[in-house]
Amino acid sequence: MTHDDAPGYRGKILVVEHDLVTRETLAMMLNYYGYDVTVARDGREATRLLGNVTPDLVVMDWGMPGLSGLSLCLALRRRWPMIPIVVVTSSEEVCDDDQPANAWLRKPIDPPLLNEVIHNELAPVRRSA
Repeated sequence: MTHDDAPGYRGKILVVEHDLVTRETLAMMLNYYGYDVTVARDGREATRLLGNVTPDLVVMDWGMPGLSGLSLCLALRRRWPMIPIVVVTSSEEVCDDDQPANAWLRKPIDPPLLNEVIHNELAPVRRSA
């Protein structure tokens, strides 16, 4: 049995967040809910990690230094069009339907809501596996 088939295993999530406290908090929340979490401090680190890890879902900040949230979303969509992307942001920027993310959540994060959104976004991925 692989880790992916283990009872209680819910999926691999890449968390991309520039703020250390928020990044660690998101990782702890997602670990608590049973996800296998990899973290990146910005979009550039995320793109490097994606050379070795293919997540089932990405949770990412929108307003990051360096590679912007939009640029990272577009890069993810080009290479892995089926990986769901959940953006968590404190930005006032309008999140239009044409943006390349599956879901948008405002900070501060409500843990049960985040878990519900991730669960819903992963449901089609699990069915197609």
